[in-house]
Amino acid sequence: MAIVTTDAILLRAHPFSESSRVLKLYTRDLGLVGVMARGIRRGASRGHGGVDTFGEGTAVIFMRDGRELQSLREFSPLKARFALATDFRRLAGASIAAEIVLRHAAEAPNPELYRALSVGLDQLGRAGPEDIIAEVLALGWRIIHALGFAPELTVCTGCGRALERDEMARFDLSAGGVRGPECPAAGGSRRIGPIARAQLLNLLEGDVPEELRGPAPHLTLLDDFLTFHMLGGRRLASFDFLDPSPPGRIDDSGNGR
Repeated sequence: MAIVTTDAILLRAHPFSESSRVLKLYTRDLGLVGVMARGIRRGASRGHGGVDTFGEGTAVIFMRDGRELQSLREFSPLKARFALATDFRRLAGASIAAEIVLRHAAEAPNPELYRALSVGLDQLGRAGPEDIIAEVLALGWRIIHALGFAPELTVCTGCGRALERDEMARFDLSAGGVRGPECPAAGGSRRIGPIARAQLLNLLEGDVPEELRGPAPHLTLLDDFLTFHMLGGRRLASFDFLDPSPPGRIDDSGNGR
């Protein structure tokens, strides 16, 4: 048995008994870990030892090979992130990020993914009302990038030609990236103009453009990409709390049509 002390973010929790919970943590040093937190519900009711979903802190974990659930010795909260619960859009964005990590993160360290999740949740909690959707997009795409699923945005997935910065393209969902104007794309592919393509490249790095063109179509693309490439065809219901407008295309007019 080894005792590991590591930074950790709580992604999911469910009761196990009157006093215990099963937690899913994403940790800096161990990757995704399931733990049994015995007595944590009793401790939280007394005002100490509790941990809330999306909270971050230092976890001390007893690790034993072959166990599906490890044992949590203690958790010292550093960031509660209560602000995420003050707006349903913040909570929906955090839930989407957590679901991606839970489904695709491995039981191995990924410092880039941990930083993307930690920094992205902080920025989402601090964002003004007008910037929440942009921060949700940046958080989602940065996590996708850190997991190795980033779409191809600079080279045509049909012929391999590098696209010029000012070229109009189409986003071919089945191909996982863009196609140039001379290459046929699958039915249902959407136009993506040079400005929107540049903004999507920024979002993949976790950067929010000063003026996001067409946030609703950007959300639709993130939703469709996750459903097709990472969620086995099952859409995340959390997207319904972000933008109820109908699907559109990403172009440089900023309108979804």
